[in-house]
Amino acid sequence: MGKHIFYLDNLRTFVIFLGILCLAAGSFLPAPFMPPHYVFAGQPGTITPFYYLFYEFAMTLVIPVLFFISGYFSASNLRIRLFQPYFKGRWLRLGWPLLFAIIIMMPEIAWISARSTGYSAGFFTFLTQRFLGRGFTLGIYGFLAVLLLFILLLMAAKKLNHQALRHTEISSPSPLFLILFVGVHLILALAVYFGLLGLSPQSLSAFQAFFAGLGFQPSWLITAALYFLLGIYAAKHRWFIQGGYIPGSVWIAAAIGFSIIYNVFPYYHVITLAFLSLSGTLGLIAAFARWGNQSSQTLLTLSHMAYPVWYLSEPVLENIMYFLLPLTIAAPLKLILALGLTLFYGYFVYKYALCHLGCFKTR
Repeated sequence: MGKHIFYLDNLRTFVIFLGILCLAAGSFLPAPFMPPHYVFAGQPGTITPFYYLFYEFAMTLVIPVLFFISGYFSASNLRIRLFQPYFKGRWLRLGWPLLFAIIIMMPEIAWISARSTGYSAGFFTFLTQRFLGRGFTLGIYGFLAVLLLFILLLMAAKKLNHQALRHTEISSPSPLFLILFVGVHLILALAVYFGLLGLSPQSLSAFQAFFAGLGFQPSWLITAALYFLLGIYAAKHRWFIQGGYIPGSVWIAAAIGFSIIYNVFPYYHVITLAFLSLSGTLGLIAAFARWGNQSSQTLLTLSHMAYPVWYLSEPVLENIMYFLLPLTIAAPLKLILALGLTLFYGYFVYKYALCHLGCFKTR
């Protein structure tokens, strides 16, 4: 890749920690919108729409940014590496943590989540009767499963066409390309939205069970796929290198504008999603390129610990939320307490344990 791109590294760190904040806020979502693997930590009758709006807004930024950066660096690295060592590295980084989470962590998380909403049976009863059936979920580790799938598809594309990832001339995205990109995103989002309205109750139930198991919303999967592809496109056209395309300040203004629209008109999220995803992604890149293009020991430490702390955040957060259930303190205080304990615990586990494991070790 040549020169290290500090602002993309810092943006990745910021977005991962924003994702951890979303996870904490998820325990205070109104019941119909709360993912099945979250512990419901709110008090009945005290939940406000703020948590739902924040969660949806933040995830509309987290997913495209993370998958864009992943697509960009996946294409850049695979272009110059052999298949076997590349896959071995990706499996070590993503595959083994995913398998460990499925086998060890998610059954316990799903069990205490069920207990927080009135389920009273023991762990092994839950495991055999619910989790190993329609109650199965990957939780937040669905991100790892989806990313690993995209990487395998990228490897297959290069296998079929060895020139698929070859660099082209340095170029900026044309307005027509960006309009078509947003248009495709909008059409797919609307197709899924209206398609779900037309499903029979049995088909809708099966559809919801699949995505609950994956730990992903349908709109997230569409966004993740499109922005992973956009990241590959950016790598092929050599964005961000010396003389390459870097989003300008106009994208910061666009991101602010669509952020306001997205939150003021929540009933039109299915329409504004595509516009906020693109403007938010390019706007954040522009902001970090302008104000976040630096490196320090603190930033380097945060970058190294971001993924391990995110990986630990779900089991730690959900267990803390579960044990905070009897407390009648205000939801914001409960959220701050749980988030603070999670980051504190995650830092020390990373520093003294996870950083020595191959899947979390950084060069």
